Amino acid sequence: MKKFIWPINLIILKKIDSTNQYAKKYIYEKYNWVIIWTMNQTKGIGMNKNSWYTEKKKNLTFSIVLKPIITLYIKKIYIINIVISNAVHKILSKYYNKKNKEKIWIKWPNDIVINNKKVGGILIENSVFSKKIHTIIIGIGLNINQTQFKKEWNASSIKEIFNLNLDLDYIFYNIIYFIQKEYLFFIIHGEQFIRKYYINHLYLKDQVSIFYIYKTNNYILGIIRSISNQGFLVIESNEKFYFFSHKEIKFVIT
Repeated sequence: MKKFIWPINLIILKKIDSTNQYAKKYIYEKYNWVIIWTMNQTKGIGMNKNSWYTEKKKNLTFSIVLKPIITLYIKKIYIINIVISNAVHKILSKYYNKKNKEKIWIKWPNDIVINNKKVGGILIENSVFSKKIHTIIIGIGLNINQTQFKKEWNASSIKEIFNLNLDLDYIFYNIIYFIQKEYLFFIIHGEQFIRKYYINHLYLKDQVSIFYIYKTNNYILGIIRSISNQGFLVIESNEKFYFFSHKEIKFVIT
């Protein structure tokens, strides 16, 4: 088993509807790094309350209950998105077969994409007091060994793309270690240090792409350039820069 930077309190469940919902029991507990892990999540939830479907005993579905070690204000919650996204990207990149053309990308704000297909998603929920984050619940779903997906999901897995059959226990403990390591990088080196890696691995960065804008009910051509200091997506369109939250814009994959 991987040696962790901070001790973890691991709770393994045979079956649960949602690890994030179960994790809420531990918001007011004194324990830190509580991890809820199941091989059979029946009603997983993704961003914007979208369902997350997963085949039992073939993927990773778990939640982390984290109490920030340093003060973190609500306007900076995007930093946790970066920490988790970077860590997951780094561990999956270890298994990247260089003979393949596909690359692993972070789709803003916190999806993992390979070959234009989603292989992982992250859902973050917060408990806030006086504009400071008290507890963070981080839900993570990764398609590892599943090979059957409905077309409308636009999803895939590590096994399907790279023809690798991974040991779930091994990759789970390594992901937890990488998350703690990335969080430690943030504590020691600060926000800008981890932002650089995240921005360099953004999906569709510096490419002309199509986006749907909910507020105006219009499609635009734009280029992802970066993220702002509050985590907004920065898009250049018609020589102007626009800032979007995740509820304001949708990627259009053609």
